[in-house]
Amino acid sequence: MKFKKYILLLCLGSFFACTDLDIPPKNIIGDLEIFSTTEGIMSYISRMYSTLPMEDFRYSFDASGLFNNTATKYKQQSCLTGEALGRDTQGALTESVSYWDGPYTVIRDVNLFMETLPKYESLHSAGNYKTYMAEARFIRAFLYYSLVKRYGGVPKVDYVIDYPATVTIEDSKLFRDSEEAIWDLIASDLDYAIDNLPQKNQKGRANRYVAAAFKSRTMLHAGSIAKYNTINEVYNNVRICGVPAERANDYFKAAYEASKILDETTDYELYKGEWVANNRDAQAVNFGTIFLKDTKENIFVRYYKSPESVHGFDDSVQPMQTSSGGNNSEICPTLDFVEMFDGITEGADGKFENLDADGNYKLFNSPFDAFANCEPRLRATVILPMDQFMGKTIDLRRGIWTGTLGSGIKPLMPEGSVVDYATVYPESSDLKLSGNFTFNNQAGNFITLKNGSTMKRSGESGIVSGWDFGNISGFYLRKYLNPAQTDNNGNRSTQSWIEIRYAEILLNRAEAAYELFRSGTATATAGENYRDEAFRCINLIRERAGATKLAASSDLNDIDIVRIERRKELAFEHKTYWDMKRWRIIYDEQNDRRYRVLYAFYSTDAGKYFFDARFMESKAGYNYIFNFDIKNYYQQIPLGEITKNPNCKQNPGY
Repeated sequence: MKFKKYILLLCLGSFFACTDLDIPPKNIIGDLEIFSTTEGIMSYISRMYSTLPMEDFRYSFDASGLFNNTATKYKQQSCLTGEALGRDTQGALTESVSYWDGPYTVIRDVNLFMETLPKYESLHSAGNYKTYMAEARFIRAFLYYSLVKRYGGVPKVDYVIDYPATVTIEDSKLFRDSEEAIWDLIASDLDYAIDNLPQKNQKGRANRYVAAAFKSRTMLHAGSIAKYNTINEVYNNVRICGVPAERANDYFKAAYEASKILDETTDYELYKGEWVANNRDAQAVNFGTIFLKDTKENIFVRYYKSPESVHGFDDSVQPMQTSSGGNNSEICPTLDFVEMFDGITEGADGKFENLDADGNYKLFNSPFDAFANCEPRLRATVILPMDQFMGKTIDLRRGIWTGTLGSGIKPLMPEGSVVDYATVYPESSDLKLSGNFTFNNQAGNFITLKNGSTMKRSGESGIVSGWDFGNISGFYLRKYLNPAQTDNNGNRSTQSWIEIRYAEILLNRAEAAYELFRSGTATATAGENYRDEAFRCINLIRERAGATKLAASSDLNDIDIVRIERRKELAFEHKTYWDMKRWRIIYDEQNDRRYRVLYAFYSTDAGKYFFDARFMESKAGYNYIFNFDIKNYYQQIPLGEITKNPNCKQNPGY
């Protein structure tokens, strides 16, 4: 851990660290100039906000520094969770760079702020002073959450370690505090923020309800660790990994009660500005609008603005057909994810039903017809094959079947096959495939149909056999994509990142309430029944989504109902990865796991489409087999930190 005594420079509106000098140069800003003026304090606070470790559009789990990366992203977090597949995101990946010095540097800034500002309290209004101090607590809680969810117990530093002025190098070699103590520090800081922040604040800054919302998230996480974690490590008589199981309900109750604080205000609510009952199209449009517009659903947001602050989300995720250059197709949702949603025809095994009673492929006039009855939230989250985006029909097709229809088309591959189509079906066969997009535009790639027209073997956006741009799963991501971003080559996007939205608070409450109900606790302090409240919150989410509502609270009889609702609603918002980790289920889901895709094929004889559901094909030697090592529930502390500070015990397994 690095500890530095520093003074603050004013440079381009931000403050940076430097060494202490006996005679400060003229460009050095001292404590008086910083802490005595609103401008100085706001510059200091703005810098701390700007470094908050939000896993937003510029978070990259394999890039140096993790946060605020501006380079093109080829590996996406949602492609580690089964939500999606990407060409460049293969299995068995985790955060490959450390996140340690970064948060502790800002924690020191926060502590310095909280220790120095009281000396200048008389120069500020009582309201402003209280807000500044509370914001500092909120920021510190945010930073410690980013540490504890990765490493468990870490050194708790809630004061300025003034090395070398008042402490020795040995004094700075701190032991790790218990994981429980860090969760409790977060709760304490957020309680202070809740009690002292105003009900309204400048956009992008915390207020009372932002702090309460964040507390509902963090305490839910802590409760899950207490209940589900099985990895425990004690060092120096301190439980650095693991939380006592008897604390689970304390944390679940804290999460529940924090979520209830938002009931005080009408400033936040589920967005339904374009929602119309019994109108699937309107409901889909409504859900998509949440991520492109500043609505009352937004609780805590990071704003982007061109040219000062931009990101490259559209560049990475855009369908091939609508890409203006650069990258595309890095997030392709899986069939496993799509099958979570209501309204899809499924068999007895709960999987997409692509075969009829005779074992032949079902035929569709358009691949989109297979999803005619799906819940609108799915259509707003995923670009389904042959749906519209940016005025184009997104053409997703794996190949063309030129054989006769006969009594029906039998499966192209045995169920569970992992062999590629191109290996089984040579050019002389009835299945016509495209090797790559170069061939896709050559004359030999066009197949003549019965009516005399021609069709490319693969769709305009894929899928092709080779390693190339284009789709790989049969679906594209729609959530957060900006249909007005016609020039999407590189870092040109300005969609705001919604770090916390109201739907998450309802889901936090539902999960905490149901966990309390499962533990045998029936009613909350205010008298409401926990399962009834969880049922109400889930149905609010499902109604807005256009999904089928639960008929009665007794139907809420399994924690997976709550979890699946959360995975659908918050998909691709960088929540699922941490949810799977805190529930301690990611290892069970990813033990030599292959995810499934849904490929559309066109039959020339039938003049219709059929679907083949299968495991992801290999690409360029990558087999897309996903694994998760149990030790990664607690990540590796940087080896350099262990070398510098032997008191900071490494996590087990490393």
